[in-house]
Amino acid sequence: MRGIISADSHTLEPPDLWLNALENKHGDDTPRVVDAYEGTEGPFFFTGKQYARFEEQQEKAAQAGTPDAGFDPAARIEFQNKTGIVAEVLYPTLGLSILHSSNRPGYRHVVRDASRVYNDWLGEFIAYDPERLIGSSMIPMDDIDWAVAELERTAKMGFKTPMIHAAPPDGCPPYRDKNYDRFWAAAQEMDLAVTLHIVTGRVPDPMACHTVAEWEEGPNMFLDTWEEIPHVVATDFIFGTILDRFPKLRIVTAELELSWIPNFMRRIDMVQGVYSNRLQLPQLEMKASDYLKTRIWHGLIDEEASVPVIPELGVDQVVWGSDFPHTISVGAETASTLVTLFKGIATADQDKLVAGNAAKLFGLE
Repeated sequence: MRGIISADSHTLEPPDLWLNALENKHGDDTPRVVDAYEGTEGPFFFTGKQYARFEEQQEKAAQAGTPDAGFDPAARIEFQNKTGIVAEVLYPTLGLSILHSSNRPGYRHVVRDASRVYNDWLGEFIAYDPERLIGSSMIPMDDIDWAVAELERTAKMGFKTPMIHAAPPDGCPPYRDKNYDRFWAAAQEMDLAVTLHIVTGRVPDPMACHTVAEWEEGPNMFLDTWEEIPHVVATDFIFGTILDRFPKLRIVTAELELSWIPNFMRRIDMVQGVYSNRLQLPQLEMKASDYLKTRIWHGLIDEEASVPVIPELGVDQVVWGSDFPHTISVGAETASTLVTLFKGIATADQDKLVAGNAAKLFGLE
């Protein structure tokens, strides 16, 4: 197995990043660390809508022997050297939940400012080694003029993929609305695959539950988190004809694994078939399931049940990612994990899964 590219890794932003950059502009609405929440001693991170526990995020980096790898680019390269990784696409951690905070009424201007702060910080981070540290910009989608401008700005900074909301914030039109077409057109023109990452949509982050009532709803929140992106893919990007209107636009689904896909493909083919007349659906240019096999790329971390799906989906549409340094991720054990996970798969296909597909998708070749 040659050099490894992780198509889904994460930074761990300095928790005072936004407070230092924005100072008093938004007062207590600034994403920041607080000492307590609901009578429980902290620290907690106020995302704008939720209060997240974040200290445990450091555990995986510490286990890898590089405790600063989330926020220090030199330490990140040191981690990569230990694991055989030659490049990582970097998504945020705290920023995921900040994007979700666009669902809070009257807060979207703060999320836009916070996204720009993160993008500036990540730009400096990836500049340390642009060939190995691959940037993903945070792009809230409630203001399309702003979103297109930030997409263009971060592309000039060397970012390779915009991460948008998994689903548009409450009160915003669905992505199939023509209001968003300028964004899809710009991403297509710049040849930037658009990432849909969990925890950035309308579903609250289940890891930020604190009360008994929230914990009781926790299973629903987790299930909704995993189902949110597939529903948007089907309703907006496929049946909403985004992918037909923009034939070179590429979409990435992050942190969903693959085991959900076979049944999902059969269901959307059924919708396109026996139910199409009742729903008066548009005539698609392809079979519904074929969009998942040609226009959408799917992230795989370590789910063994994903491996049998690869032949049905097509090996070219799967990109491996470590999710490092999150609590449930692949860290120091990367090489051995991949050997075990992809045992029995042809060497040429293994090379695609662990590096080649990501290199093509994000323009790293």
